Amino acid sequence: MPLTCLAIVLSSLAASPAFAPAPTGGRNSGVASDGRPQLEVYLAAHDVPSAAELRALATAPEKALMAIASDARAEGLIRSRAVASLRLVATQEVSVFLGKLIQSKAKATDATDRLIVRRAAVALGWMAGSGTVEQLATLFDNEDVEVRLDAAIGMGLTRAANAATYLRRQLVIETSPRVRDQIERQLRALHESPVQPEKAPVPKNGQPMRGSW
Repeated sequence: MPLTCLAIVLSSLAASPAFAPAPTGGRNSGVASDGRPQLEVYLAAHDVPSAAELRALATAPEKALMAIASDARAEGLIRSRAVASLRLVATQEVSVFLGKLIQSKAKATDATDRLIVRRAAVALGWMAGSGTVEQLATLFDNEDVEVRLDAAIGMGLTRAANAATYLRRQLVIETSPRVRDQIERQLRALHESPVQPEKAPVPKNGQPMRGSW
């Protein structure tokens, strides 16, 4: 066969689907482009990983973690661990996601939803973004003691200037001794008193009060 004809035949075979290289990242290859399968396997056997482990398992771990957390078909424990892991890959997108999750599940009654929202409360509190305290305050309306307890923890983690106000407000009406104790712990961590400080009375003559002689 002339060399020219042989080259044409070989070129045709190389272009044929039967001789095309196997795609990477396929369903059975054990490697996925977004890393979600690897993360799910890891979270099934481990609690919250480190940031380095997350990035070793997925190129964009925050997107895979949010996908797992949003998937109602995934196991509840894995979803809750995915939510907790989001604090290690903090971005504005993650902050918005956690805020919406808390808003949608603030009064959850399902055990899995409550576990997920508890993890979200701590994760969002750790990230301490703008408006976090107000978002966490909505969880104080949940009937579950554990949800309110983690809301208090998350609020303390923010170290926000207005966190003490919301914690004291809840302390006044809180019925659970465990939650009350946690609120007081968080107030102490914020170097705040559990009691709302009273404003100094204004003298009748309008002059500033003086100290003792």
